[in-house]
Parts: sequence; C-alpha cells; structure tokens
Amino acid sequence: DRGIVYSARAYKIPECTRNAAGTPLVQILSLSDGERITSIIPVSEFAGDQFLVMLTMNGYIKKVSLNLFSSIRTTGIIAIQLVPGDELKWVRCCTNDDLVAMASQNGMVILSSCDIIRSLSRNTRGSVAMRLKDGDKMASMDIIPAALHKDLERTPEDSHSNVKGSSGPWLLFVSESGHGKRVPLSSFRKLPLNRVGLIGYKFSAEDRLAAVFVVGFSLAGNPMSLIAKDGESDEQVVLVSQSGTVNRIKVRDISIQARYARGVILMRLELSGKIQSASLISVTEPETDLFLPNWGGRGKKLILNSCLLKTVSQGKTMTYCC
Repeated sequence: DRGIVYSARAYKIPECTRNAAGTPLVQILSLSDGERITSIIPVSEFAGDQFLVMLTMNGYIKKVSLNLFSSIRTTGIIAIQLVPGDELKWVRCCTNDDLVAMASQNGMVILSSCDIIRSLSRNTRGSVAMRLKDGDKMASMDIIPAALHKDLERTPEDSHSNVKGSSGPWLLFVSESGHGKRVPLSSFRKLPLNRVGLIGYKFSAEDRLAAVFVVGFSLAGNPMSLIAKDGESDEQVVLVSQSGTVNRIKVRDISIQARYARGVILMRLELSGKIQSASLISVTEPETDLFLPNWGGRGKKLILNSCLLKTVSQGKTMTYCC
C-alpha cells in the first residue's frame, strides 16, 4: 500500500493445506512495520510489451514497463510516488492494446484504453484516472485483454429491454451490503481519463461498491475456457463478510441487469455487517497454485492440483505490490 514492489520465487513459498494458518509474510519479504500487500502478480518473463498499470485509492493511475522490475532488491523498489493519505491499491499486468475498467465506491465506471495511460518511470505519481466527488474513493480495477474486447458490440444506453438476455462478457458488481449484479460490458462506452465516468451501480445512501470483476471470459487468453455450452460463465465469486462468514456463488446465478438497477441479494449479512473481501475464481482451471495473502501478515500457497506442481511453480516469480 506504500508504492513499493517486492519479489520472490514462487517455489520458495511453503505449501500448505486449506486449513493451515500460512507463513508470515515477513519471513518471505522484507516488509516494513504496518506495510500491507495489496496486489500479487505472477510473472514468468519480462516481455518488452508488458506494463504494470497501477491505481491508487485517490484515483491516480500510471503504467510502468515490466522490464523495470526485472531486478528487485530484497528491500523492494519504489513503483509509484504517493502523497500523504493516498495508498496503492491495485496493480495489474497489461499491454497497450488492452482495456482497463475502473470503478469508484459510489458506483461510477470508466472503461478506457491502456494505450492512453502515460508510460512513466517508477519514481512518479501518475495522472488522474477519475474525477472523484467529495468522499468518494476508488473501489476496483480490472484488465480486459485485447483479444477479447475487439468484437464487443455497443448496446445503446437507453436500451434496457434486451439487457437480461445479453451475452458476456459482463462487469460483475458487488456492494458492501451484500448485493450484486452483472452488467453487459457493451453497456459502457470507452472514455478518456480524468472524467466523472458512467453510472454502473445505483446505490442507496448507506451502501458502497466493494468490488468489480470482468467475467464471462478467461483472462489467461482462452476466450472459451470460462464459458459453458449455454453461453453462461463457469466462474464463481467468493464473498467474505466482516464476521468471517464465507459464501461461494456461481456467476451464472447472478442476475443480469441494467446500469441503473440496484442488484439482487448475494449474501445476507448480520446487522451493520459488510462485505470484507470478494474474489473471483474459475472452477474450470484448477491446475494451478493459489497463494493467499492476508493483511495480518501471513500467506500460504494451496496446491489445487498436486500432479502439476512442478510445471506451474518452478521458475515463476511472484511480484508483490504494497
């Protein structure tokens, strides 16, 4: 969260069972007191056309060539300059042909091309991604690969009759109150940076956006790997409440609605409870290692398919952004 990048070999992360507490991150990374991991990126190679795009809580964005992170000292290196009160919250890998989707806690969305984001050096702040209203903060960011957005057809903004039957991909919205919905990605036109954005979710006064995911295709490069024969998504979303309750929901069971709709109940929460975190998983691609960090300073690696352990973990570098 302080704009520092660390790295470690994936095979050095101890393997654990699902119920294990995990290994303290301070045994893997040289973290400062109070420093928290906010993003984890698996890197197999440092391609010249790859960038790390970074978004802060206060709405500043920039991209940095991945090559600049090929050699990281044990104490980490600066990835972005932050002003007091701001935090680095989201880091993703992208190319100039990809799209980036950003959303604020008030439900505003900007869908923009990655090539208009300025490529800067590490020791810079970046530019304004979204004009935030007073009290608003950024809530989420996701990348839409170039190969998967070229054939998108725009849906007229005043056309709500065919939204429920729209095919993917979609933006999946999850609110702090446990509500959610899917909105066709084609409902959002591309916008330049430093704009207010389009309404993606109409909230009540006490609710805010917890997370946004792009669903309906694979981010690994295979557009059909997460699409069932009926054209629906085979992904699932895992919701965790502040009280520690976990709920796992099939994305296909979440209603497809228009941008101004308020969504459906995904998880019933206790009085004054909120969604603490949301994660998107694929049940059709289980052959991987899953590293789970938490803000308490621990992390663990789960083997989802032990027979492929060596092929998926050997030689990979995990890049951690704080």
